[in-house]
Amino acid sequence: MRQLLRRLALDARARLERAVAELLEGQYDLYEKSGQLVADPNAPLRHLDDEGRSLRAALLKHFDDLQRCGLTPRQAYRQFLRETAFTWLNRLVAFKMLEARRWLRETISRWDHSNGYLLWLADHRDAWLQHQRGGESRDAAYLRFLLDCCRQLAREIRVLFDPDNLASRFAPPLAVLREVAHALNQPQLAEAWQPGNEETLGWVYQFFVEEEKAHIFEQLYKHKRKISAEDLPAATQIFTPRWMVRFLVHNTLGRLWLQLHPDSNLRSKLDYLLPEALTPAELKRPIRSVREIKLLDPACGTMHFGLVAFDLFVEMYQEEMARAGQPGWPAQPPVDHPEDIPAAILEQNLHGIDIDLRAVQIAALALYLKAKTLAPGRTLRESRLACANVHMLDGERLATFLRQAGLGERPIYQRILTALQEELQRSQYLGSLLPLERRIRALVEEERQRYERAGRNPDLFGWSREQFGSEAARRHFWDTLLAQIRHALDQLARDQDARGIPQTFFAGETVQGLRLLQLLDQTYDVVVTNPPYSTAWNLDPVIKDLLAKHYPEGKTDIYAAFLLRGSQLLSDGGRLGMVTQQSFMFISSYERLRQQLLQEHVIETLAHLGTEAFEEIAGAKVNTALLVLRKESDERRRAEAVATYFRLVKEPDAPSKRQRLERALAALRQAFQAATSGASAPPTSEASALDPAVFRYRQADFDAIPGSPWVYWITPGLRRLFQTLPKLGDVAAVRPGLTTADNFRFVRFWWEVGKERIAFD
Repeated sequence: MRQLLRRLALDARARLERAVAELLEGQYDLYEKSGQLVADPNAPLRHLDDEGRSLRAALLKHFDDLQRCGLTPRQAYRQFLRETAFTWLNRLVAFKMLEARRWLRETISRWDHSNGYLLWLADHRDAWLQHQRGGESRDAAYLRFLLDCCRQLAREIRVLFDPDNLASRFAPPLAVLREVAHALNQPQLAEAWQPGNEETLGWVYQFFVEEEKAHIFEQLYKHKRKISAEDLPAATQIFTPRWMVRFLVHNTLGRLWLQLHPDSNLRSKLDYLLPEALTPAELKRPIRSVREIKLLDPACGTMHFGLVAFDLFVEMYQEEMARAGQPGWPAQPPVDHPEDIPAAILEQNLHGIDIDLRAVQIAALALYLKAKTLAPGRTLRESRLACANVHMLDGERLATFLRQAGLGERPIYQRILTALQEELQRSQYLGSLLPLERRIRALVEEERQRYERAGRNPDLFGWSREQFGSEAARRHFWDTLLAQIRHALDQLARDQDARGIPQTFFAGETVQGLRLLQLLDQTYDVVVTNPPYSTAWNLDPVIKDLLAKHYPEGKTDIYAAFLLRGSQLLSDGGRLGMVTQQSFMFISSYERLRQQLLQEHVIETLAHLGTEAFEEIAGAKVNTALLVLRKESDERRRAEAVATYFRLVKEPDAPSKRQRLERALAALRQAFQAATSGASAPPTSEASALDPAVFRYRQADFDAIPGSPWVYWITPGLRRLFQTLPKLGDVAAVRPGLTTADNFRFVRFWWEVGKERIAFD
């Protein structure tokens, strides 16, 4: 099935992009030539009606806006082709998945013979007349139907189905959409659209960017072209296997839940949870409702971590509802009715950020499908997801825009949005790595000081300094600010619509920037992700310099910067679960990174997978580790903490690594159950006696070896040698021995020298 999806995604992208390009050129006289966008603003185009001329003007303005954001004309044109193709492919996939769940009447399964379309025609006489005329009129009627479906779905998932954006106004030809729908309707793919297969969306995305990714790396390795900000999403996209996601979610979110409720019945369902007794410090947590637990994926992609976490959150809500009022549990249930659980999870618990809008579209759809499965009759608001690649107006254009939007009466609006714009210029390079919240917090502090000098409260909607001081108050502040600005922007859009002015690209970007800031200006109980991997050597100089500026200890690879960023976003006692490369554990260039991690965290567990952990990546390109850290402010607890490590580097492929990890966890679980029931069994502290792949290592003991590499598998005897004996470098100057220093110059194979020049005696 996966290969069928691959062929479908690649073929659909080619068809849709080609069709959009042909329509742009043939209908609107907009095309690419010699790397430039040819677009005559004064072309006569007498064949276009008023709507067509309005759409062309909107397209020209969109391309101009993108160029003002730093894209070349060719990049702006290519981006529009790509985004339009992907949006429509996503919509058709969504229609299939919604049909399979019976939340949407038959829409594309039989195209213009679908029951949903025929019923819609009965309520729209003018469309029925178009349909009866056949040909292009019938296509126009069916397109109206599809856009009406999008309009209905946009009430709950606007990021994908927004009927007013250019992708909707500029739909590919119906003949091409019909071909793509026909491919989606293959009987062999029927299972892919069924409930429980929400990860299909992630595979469609990965295959959609496959050729793009291959081209980027061909340019990198053959032509030494660095990876640019535009290339970054495709270059670093990889599907995270579900077992890795479960291991990290169970040992972060799952462990937090057991920490809050040691008597929880969910322990038996967390099959990847490391079975360990909770420490006294962990058990001192105050009673909290599940509604207060916040999880973030700062590089969420298509939200694989969020989908697994969603299922666990559902179980947590259900258990808290059943046990509310009991000792150790909140007095009141978290929601009034079970049907309210999905909406509560999307609004309160799950948060995600990604640099690629295409990924955010899929993440929103995947969570929507999950939520609707449990509560089909409930209306869902949009998830707390944000795209971290945002472009806003600058300078006088921003001031003019604010006046037009009616936001000029409060100076703080302009100051916040101006500061936001200045920072967001770099968002396309860093995504959620951009420490956006620092600048805004500094601005708010300036507001406080300015008004304190004048003896007045800051201009924060009448709030006092104390009210704004807590994180909960700040979250409410950003909610309020976002709602007020969105309301003003919506009103501006309606006014412009009434006057025939298309909605500005930057209005939507302003709201997106505020949503991103809202997510970054808080801390989380759990941060889980599979971040991008790319050494700084392969990156565009601008990205490389920004990494060095903001994350000097992690500047050599994007994943290392995400380790530090994940830590920054954690609340005290929060857990970080991340798929990383193994390089940070050993090499000298990451010594300061290791020191910083150990000075702020406790290592709880690490599964050291090595090479071949991803089926899609052959060879030794990626050496993988699954890491779980807990933020800990107590120095003694950090030093004395003992973590559990799984050494799985010898297993030859991903399935064998997974099976080996599961066997090791089963052995630990059996020993833990025997120990807690009083039966005779090796204690879990004697890990190697239970399974040779399992190691236990005290955190302070890493300092025994210079550079503090995480060599968790060394024996106590070997460690004592480093602690008791002098280092070679302390007693002698280490120098290389005899060497050619240039093998290419001085060393030859025997057949290169010639038989007559070889001495055989």
